[in-house]
Amino acid sequence: QVYLARPDSAVERPVRWFAGYATVRAEAGRTAGAEVVVGPRALRHWSEEDHGWATEPGPYRLMVGRSAGDTRWEGKVTVGGP
Repeated sequence: QVYLARPDSAVERPVRWFAGYATVRAEAGRTAGAEVVVGPRALRHWSEEDHGWATEPGPYRLMVGRSAGDTRWEGKVTVGGP
């Protein structure tokens, strides 16, 4: 599962929100890879000012794990301006 967070957001947001997932299976003692595509829609919010969907530019935290309470990897992605 992939979650996003936007610390110091100018937009009211949850602490973190679900952005995508992939299902994988691995035998005991083995590893498996997965690819999760996080599309631009996961970054959008409704803008009352613009009367439409908008994306807040700046840094977002990317968290990956088995669940929201069990994240195992974190990274950062920066979104450019309009």
